[in-house]
Amino acid sequence: HLDPARSYSSDEAVFVGNIYEPPLQYHFLKRPYQLEPLTAAAMPAVRYFDAGGRELPADVDPAQIAVSEYEIRLKPGIAYQPHPCFARAPGGALRYVPIRPDELARIERFEQFTEKGSRELVAADYVYQIRRLAHPRVQSPILGLMADHIVGLRELAATLAREAKGLPRDAYLDIGRFEFPGAYVVDRYTYRIRVKGKYPQFAYWLAMAFFAPNVNSYRRLVF
Repeated sequence: HLDPARSYSSDEAVFVGNIYEPPLQYHFLKRPYQLEPLTAAAMPAVRYFDAGGRELPADVDPAQIAVSEYEIRLKPGIAYQPHPCFARAPGGALRYVPIRPDELARIERFEQFTEKGSRELVAADYVYQIRRLAHPRVQSPILGLMADHIVGLRELAATLAREAKGLPRDAYLDIGRFEFPGAYVVDRYTYRIRVKGKYPQFAYWLAMAFFAPNVNSYRRLVF
């Protein structure tokens, strides 16, 4: 599968690794392996908090840490590959959303979407992608593990599963309207992820495509 929230095999990784850009990557030459920024402007800044929400020093006993908060700031100016979902009509409205049923019926190949557009990558895209891990129709293979670590992800998954049961299979489920404290936007280029306890391995997950936005992360659009 080529959806980065779902893909988890080495055969798929040959393609996925050349398409999607998570915030971090591995340095190409250094051994032992070392993380470095990719779309992030710098390595994530990590802060620790106790159960009462008070910030703790970096050298605190891990047993006192209730939440680790990763702040990631993106490099400005990164653009999506041109895609029909970003195409705009002359008046500024999205060209293909909603698409007329008769127009869609004439399209058999992706190339038949004749108009494309792009836009800048922003922090909200990364937060939305994290939410997608909990989408019942995505069936992300890392949901079980990430639900043990990302604050509120398990609860979000349960809420979305209940909501999806009452909808037709092809209906749009707006996952952005449900409360989720595990990831949030700070400003246009900055977002934070909240992790239970101290889990330093989480930084390595940020180098995987599961945490990379894509056209599926473009809110309100379904293709």
